[in-house]
Amino acid sequence: MADQASAYAQAKNAARDALRARLVQVASERLEAEGFEALSMRPLARAAGCSTMVFYTEFRSKDGLLEALADDVADRLLEAVETVADVDAAVHRRAVVGAFLDAVMTMPQGYRVAVRPLPGNHSAAAGARARLSRLSERLVSALRPADGEGSSVLALFGLVLALRGAADQLVAGQVERYEVEPSLLALVDASTHLDGIGPST
Repeated sequence: MADQASAYAQAKNAARDALRARLVQVASERLEAEGFEALSMRPLARAAGCSTMVFYTEFRSKDGLLEALADDVADRLLEAVETVADVDAAVHRRAVVGAFLDAVMTMPQGYRVAVRPLPGNHSAAAGARARLSRLSERLVSALRPADGEGSSVLALFGLVLALRGAADQLVAGQVERYEVEPSLLALVDASTHLDGIGPST
């Protein structure tokens, strides 16, 4: 009997997780297609094929939905850079930079939501700071060679700050990728040279 109750609870949790993921997916698609203004509960519920009550049950408020959406975007950004194959350190770092910029450019509105809180929402600001910190730490990890030998964490954090700054400028429409990528790749080369693991060009 206990096994049946446990199986039921697991199935119920799996169904709820799948529903939550679907709701976040719908919100993400609408955000990228139509901008922040599209994140209104009624149209989102309609697009997801459910009632607004489902959204409020899952997220409690629009701010809760935005937090879930921001966490999802941050996870997808990190997934994109953490799947880069570990080869020569310089090649690996260049690939991580490219993968991060690719991910940011495929979901620019999501990137904004992930790293910038809504004005006046203090709990969202704390969540954005935590996501930004997690993003920075995991980007440094993704940029390190597999053995971690010889990597200057300070140089890698500098590279991450430049990468985040470039991403901010890209999504704001202030620059084009072709304008910032060469500078970022020069920083990659400099960081590998500092580590003593790259060419001294």
